[in-house]
Amino acid sequence: MDEELLAAFREEFAPLCAALAAAADLPAAQRLLAQMQAMADGMEIAPLQARLRALGESEALAELTAAAPALAAFGSAPPEAGEPVPEAPAPPAERGPVRTLIVDDSAMMRRLLRGILAGDPRFHVVGEAGDGAAGLIAQAELQPELTLLDLEMPGLDGLGFLAEWTLSGHGQVVVVSSAAHPGSPAALEVLRRGAWAAVAKPSGALSPDLAERSGAELLATLREATGLAA
Repeated sequence: MDEELLAAFREEFAPLCAALAAAADLPAAQRLLAQMQAMADGMEIAPLQARLRALGESEALAELTAAAPALAAFGSAPPEAGEPVPEAPAPPAERGPVRTLIVDDSAMMRRLLRGILAGDPRFHVVGEAGDGAAGLIAQAELQPELTLLDLEMPGLDGLGFLAEWTLSGHGQVVVVSSAAHPGSPAALEVLRRGAWAAVAKPSGALSPDLAERSGAELLATLREATGLAA
């Protein structure tokens, strides 16, 4: 991609991110997102396009303004010399199943999440971990494209995991937690720390109704996070 064009993109995109962070109301934030989406579409920056599409479905002003710093990071620096600009994900038919790691201290919840993922053959669970520390080890060994992360775990919790993951982790992270209801402080915090999205467990830390009440939402989120068509 032309470096001068990228520089021009960054110069115009950064003020939009700053304006989004300071947006006074939801309509203003949505108008800014629409402008940013048009720019990302024009440049064909696939990760940014996908993130903006996901944010466009939100009706929480706090979530949109909190996402502004992470959006700015997409255009904050040019690629290193010789480093390819990210391209759009390959069509599902041309790529293997998404390698997925589940990190949750509840064996029951890990089993429920496996069951939900089994509903879409484009996902393949390659490992599980019962706390954040074990999750980081599994990340390093398995290098998953996607990690499903609980927040409330013994030892190293989900926020601790994210703090380490942002430095050297792999793939996308989607938080699945009873603490991560839309607009909650926990949900906003995980977005600040780089998670793609947060999906709430509907009935507390142990939610046997997860598949019935949130399964479709979770799968849709995971497809967006990994660039799969719905």
